[in-house]
Amino acid sequence: MKIGIYKHIYYVALEVGNLIRWVVSHASYEASGDVLVGQEPIYKYGIVLKTSMKSPTHYIIADCADARWHVLDSKYDQYEILSEGTGDG
Repeated sequence: MKIGIYKHIYYVALEVGNLIRWVVSHASYEASGDVLVGQEPIYKYGIVLKTSMKSPTHYIIADCADARWHVLDSKYDQYEILSEGTGDG
């Protein structure tokens, strides 16, 4: 597992084969001053297939529910690694 630093925040780099879940929406929102804050996140689950060659923060993810491909930007999207894969394809 690779550990890196991005803008002084520690993160775990995604690798091919990782099983992850990421937030796609929220079931409800709560007002906090002038900002809406998401409550009760709605997740999708998928497997990391590939890392972008042009942007190392972008990943191709295969959705476990319907096998559709999604692009995840690890800089902005909230995700969690559930299981590490072998990474050897």
